[in-house]
Amino acid sequence: MAPSASSNAASEAAMSVVGAQGGGGYRWRRVFATAAACGLAALAVRAGASALEGALLYHPRVLTGDSYYAKVMSAMSRRFQQRGYKLEELKFAAKGPELQQKALLVQPADGRSKGPLWLVFGGNAMVSADWLEFCGEVLSLRDGKAVDGGAPVFLLFDYPGYGDNAGKPSPASVLRSSQAALVEVLGRFVDVKQVNLLGHSLGAAAAAQLAASLVSGKERPDDLIAVKPGRLVLSSPFLSIDEMASVLFPVIPKWLLRSLVSHRWNNAASVPDAAAGGWTLTVVHPLQDEIVPAFHGRQLYEAAKARATVGELVQPTGCGHN
Repeated sequence: MAPSASSNAASEAAMSVVGAQGGGGYRWRRVFATAAACGLAALAVRAGASALEGALLYHPRVLTGDSYYAKVMSAMSRRFQQRGYKLEELKFAAKGPELQQKALLVQPADGRSKGPLWLVFGGNAMVSADWLEFCGEVLSLRDGKAVDGGAPVFLLFDYPGYGDNAGKPSPASVLRSSQAALVEVLGRFVDVKQVNLLGHSLGAAAAAQLAASLVSGKERPDDLIAVKPGRLVLSSPFLSIDEMASVLFPVIPKWLLRSLVSHRWNNAASVPDAAAGGWTLTVVHPLQDEIVPAFHGRQLYEAAKARATVGELVQPTGCGHN
């Protein structure tokens, strides 16, 4: 039987639909392939930016097995003993993937003090042992006299991934670890009346974010509710990582730099917040700082001054960043 006109039309229509589906499927496959390629390219850019950010921001060093630091630890331990102090490794547990952490504790030999307590943060290529000479100098200036009402205690902080610590450095991991370290040391020195924070360069950002967290209450552990703001001393602080990226890469648009930076160290926000919360701010920023421009420290000081009574801005000459 010869096919009817209507059946032929139906067949043509069916073939047209199949053909359309086949062509559409090919086009969709091209769309999906292009989208996947763009996604992979975006991931590669982000991974590269993350690696670049890590290389610029963090230069971790290991203490165990380093003969130089072994000698420094031994020499400084003897020096502290001569002044009635001792050097100890403080182990503590931080929340999150950082787990076990260590810091250095410089304390009176009898293990008792009413403070003040200084929590000290180094630059991005420093470790806790780099501050031992500084602590020795401070103690030598005391000459047995009480400073701020008591024998000072120094907690020298190592970031996650630095020294012998597990984890990786980031604003969040450093905040968790520094809060845990403070909880641990205040559990030992229950009579400490004043907590002070000192940070250099990247350490200024670590100190400022800890100070802000302790007065904001948003990310503050219950164990630190009773901490009263003391002195916040920032050495060569930057405004933010975004602004520092602009200093290092002036030809790259700020919007692009911002899209590539994920670690939001932002002193422009945390420093005024800390000052408004009661921390007595001092900014020390050399005029000839060759890494962080001196106007960064000055603008931070002025921003804090607009919101609270602050300490002082010190701009020494004849010295650089380190």
